This record gives sequence, structure tokens and C-alpha cells, in this order.
Amino acid sequence: MKAVILAAGEGARMGPLTASEPKVMIPAGNRPILEYAVEALVENGIRDLVLVVGYRKERIQSYFEDGGKFGARIEYAVQGKQLGSLHGLWEARALVRGPFLTVNGSNLVDARAVTDLLESGDGPAMIIAESETPEKYGVVALSGHYVETIVEKPRHPESNLVNGGLYLLDASVFPIVEPLLEEGHYDVPSLVNALAAKARIRAVRTKGTWLPALYPWDLLKLNAHVLARIGDLQSGTIEKDVTLRGHVVIGDGSRIRSGTYVLGPTVIGKGCEIGPNVVMYPSTSIGDNVKVQAFSVIENSVLMDDVFLGPQSHVSNSVLASGVRVASNLMASADKAEAQVEGEWHSVERLGALVGEDTEVRDGVVIEPGSIVGARCRIGPLSRVRGNVPNGTNVM
Repeated sequence: MKAVILAAGEGARMGPLTASEPKVMIPAGNRPILEYAVEALVENGIRDLVLVVGYRKERIQSYFEDGGKFGARIEYAVQGKQLGSLHGLWEARALVRGPFLTVNGSNLVDARAVTDLLESGDGPAMIIAESETPEKYGVVALSGHYVETIVEKPRHPESNLVNGGLYLLDASVFPIVEPLLEEGHYDVPSLVNALAAKARIRAVRTKGTWLPALYPWDLLKLNAHVLARIGDLQSGTIEKDVTLRGHVVIGDGSRIRSGTYVLGPTVIGKGCEIGPNVVMYPSTSIGDNVKVQAFSVIENSVLMDDVFLGPQSHVSNSVLASGVRVASNLMASADKAEAQVEGEWHSVERLGALVGEDTEVRDGVVIEPGSIVGARCRIGPLSRVRGNVPNGTNVM
């Protein structure tokens, strides 16, 4: 059996985190979200994979190549225009025969979720999951154990059961796909609704992992989930009087300087320099080639590759994208926040700052909870940032 992984979209709702990176390549636990889907399939013996790529496709292709280092055999289908998930599936039609799985590559899924779908029986099926915010997803109406319809983002959901983005289909669906595309229906749920009118589609509840990444703050939840399952692996240099508690991973060539306190689960990548006298609290991921200078505090945050965090900074429930440079004394603390994405306001229980790639933050800056700073911005010294800052903005 093959699997088709849909990985072509930009993920515009992820804000500045996808300025030059496909959504599926955003890291959780220092690994791309897409890698977890590949791993889950391979663990179930599904090694023939078709990755549907589009936006920044070279980033995906250069990372996964032919799939050999992941135990897979990967082919690529290119979606030239990112019209939607169903259009992406259509672009893979020449590479699949018989039954196949379809996976949304921007969702975090584990091997158990794939197993539950495969073991549910013959014929079409899909994973469903419970959600506290079903109005943000496709809400599934059931007739017994079978899908009746999917309603996308209803204002008043009739249930909390949502589409998990993991399907068991057959190549016989492609004659149904073509007229749907001609009618302007570009999403896979449209196929499910059309198919449900002709055949029974099993709704499979899973005990495995299904975590979606719709908005930038969802990355913090994915990261915490992944880190809760790590072990211990310490390379590099750990100086005297460093305290490591809980599960902590430290990559090759990294140096943890004296007086630093790390409370896991935490992962620190390769070639990093942390400290002296830095404090890291649980659910923090530090990418490769990151420098965190003296007396800084980081908690429940993601610092991607090549970040420089100057001394006496405080970063909580925040994401700093690749190449962010902070001079000193950044205050990005967390609180209940209202965050705006694509013109819509969202209430987030606890959120700090979301800062796009290659942004420069000078000394003594305060970024208010829920603020989203775009890519390649310049934030002047002693600035107070509130709300959204567009890509490329200079704040003085």
C-alpha cells in the first residue's frame, strides 16, 4: 500500500513562520512536523510514499530526498497552484493504484492513529477526533459508525467530532475527483461528502495522536506533546555546576556553560552555546546553532535554528523563528491574549510573542502577549510592541 502525504500548502494562518518555510517543515521538538507523519507510516510498514509538494518544495525535497534515511521510498508530485487539498490529491493520481492512505502532512499524527485506521476494515474510512474548538475544523456528522457529511467550519457546530485529515481510500475515487474540481470543489472533505452519498465511509476514532497546526500558537502544543516523549541524550560540553533535571537532549558540539539550570523535557540542538547562568523550563526546544546569553530565562518556547538571544532576556510561551537576533533585555512574557491572524481575532489562554525569521530586536524591547512580529523586521531599542507588525517593518 502507498500513502499520499499532502504537503504543498503555504499555511498562511501560521503567519510569519512560513515566510520562507512550508508549513509542514516547521519544527516541533527540532524535527519537521512532516517527519512525524513519515515515521508513523513507516512504523506501520507503509514505505512507498508520495509527497505532494508545492510552496517552497525544494525545502521538503532537499530534506527528505528519496526517503532512504527515513526507511521510506519517496516519490514527489508537484501541485503547481495550491488550490486545495483535493487538487493536491489529484496531482498524485498517476502514482497510486488500489487502496492508499491520504495524510494531511501539517497534522501531527503517530503510528497508533495509522494503525487504528488500517485495522478498521476494508473499504473507505477516515479518522475522526474530538475537539474543544470544532468550529475551526470540518465537523463530522455520523449515521451510526459511518460518515454522513462533513461541514467545514460551521458557526454553530452540532457536535465536537472533527475530521482528522487521515483517510483510507482507493484509486477508484479519482473519477469522482475530476468533476468536483471542475465544479470548483478543491478540498478533500468535498470528496468525502460525494463518496458518502454512494458508499459507506467508516468513521474511526483513534487512541493515537492527532494534533493539528492551524495557527502559530498551535506549535507550542505540538512541541510540548513531542517533548513529553523524549529520552535523555547528552553530547557536546557540559561545564561544571550545570544542573540538568528531567529528560534533556543536547546535540553534538553544543556547550552548556556554568550555572545553567535546565528542567526537562527540553531539547537543545547542535552547535549551541547556552549560558552562563541561563534557566530553561520544560517544553522548550532550542534549534541548531543557537546562542542564549547570560541570565536569560526561557520557558515553554521554541527557538528555531540560528537564533541569538542576548543577555537578561525573558521568553515565555513564545516562538522565535530562524535567524532572529535579540540584543539584550527582551521581555516576551506570557498571559491570556487576543491574537489576530488573517483579520480574525483569537483568544489564546496563554501566549507570549511570535517573531518571524531574520528579525532584529534591539535592547530593552517589550513585546506584549499575543503580538505577532513579521519576518525581517527591525525593532528599535526600548520599543514596546503590541499587536501585529507586518513583514519588513522598522519599529523605532
